[in-house]
Amino acid sequence: MPVPKVDPERLYTRVRELCAIRAPSRCERAVRDYLYLFFSVRESHGLTWEEMPESSIPSGGDTANILMRVSGTSTPLLLCAHMDTVSLGMGKPVIVERQGELRTDGTSILGGDDRAGIALALEIIDLCLDDAERRQSLEVVFTVQEELGCLGAGTLAHSQFSSSFAFNLDGETPVGTAIVSAPQKARFTCDVHGRAAHAALEPLLGRNAIRLASEMILQLPQGQVDPSTTMNIGMVEGGQQTNVVPDFATFTGELRSFSPESFRTCNSLVNSLCSQFGQRDGFSVEVAWEFVYAGYTIDEDALVVRRFARACKSLGYSAELLRSAGGGDANKLNSLGIPTIVFGIGMHHIHTNREYLVLEELLEAARLLREAVFGI
Repeated sequence: MPVPKVDPERLYTRVRELCAIRAPSRCERAVRDYLYLFFSVRESHGLTWEEMPESSIPSGGDTANILMRVSGTSTPLLLCAHMDTVSLGMGKPVIVERQGELRTDGTSILGGDDRAGIALALEIIDLCLDDAERRQSLEVVFTVQEELGCLGAGTLAHSQFSSSFAFNLDGETPVGTAIVSAPQKARFTCDVHGRAAHAALEPLLGRNAIRLASEMILQLPQGQVDPSTTMNIGMVEGGQQTNVVPDFATFTGELRSFSPESFRTCNSLVNSLCSQFGQRDGFSVEVAWEFVYAGYTIDEDALVVRRFARACKSLGYSAELLRSAGGGDANKLNSLGIPTIVFGIGMHHIHTNREYLVLEELLEAARLLREAVFGI
């Protein structure tokens, strides 16, 4: 018997329902409950559920990662989607559907990133369960707090999975594309300590931490540092009131690079600059680094890429393998030793109130994913 086909109305209904759920990072419980209801009516058909222990929930969160499995006769493959969205303001999104497009009324994001990925994963689970011959073994992990730096995926371990490769269903790129390379990323925070003084009565006794921090920021490379590397200062804080010379300022930036050598060079530059400015009279500077995720590059001959390319060819797509300056759960999975590529879904204007999904594109993504999963 052939593998069941994608059910368009089932897929569309699910993505509508999922996008209507308000669940930003650290508040994914409502999505977890939706997934549990999905599981509960399929448990008797062979779907299993594993909710990671409460101790694994990243700081401030209300939900743990979830792993569903379908046992089959083949070596399992892994699908990954995240339950959270970026912050979307107060209240639930108001979903508007017009001319085959799903968007909001413009007052919030849609949340297609990554509710579209969840909808695709659930559709593939149903196809596996409906497959009488149960050819494909499947593992599906739903992570939390991806938008905060892949914090949920960062708690995963290789021993939790049996899959030899994975599709991360989180690609805003067009259907028929896959991201096979992404940079490593780190954040750095520089704390500048000066000396407080009355800004009018004793200005010369003060050491202005904001001014020193500003000088440092101006000396740091920002934007496109080289073809493989970007750096950005995204947050600056300091001072309390205008009549006090500020004795403290802090700024936070990020560094991304495809090149380990360039990454090390920029890392050393930040550290050296902090050390240099910390020797100024009356000042001290401290820098702290947070490693967010490792970079990866998947070879074109890797099984996961060949599986994707074969599926594209079968459906008339010319597989396009991309390099992305962004990052996500695929970085974490690859660092665990599970070759993972990011599957293009066709999301539009993610993280903005202009975000939308084209339902026909989502259907095409589902059909392509079916082809890639079942390998037929």
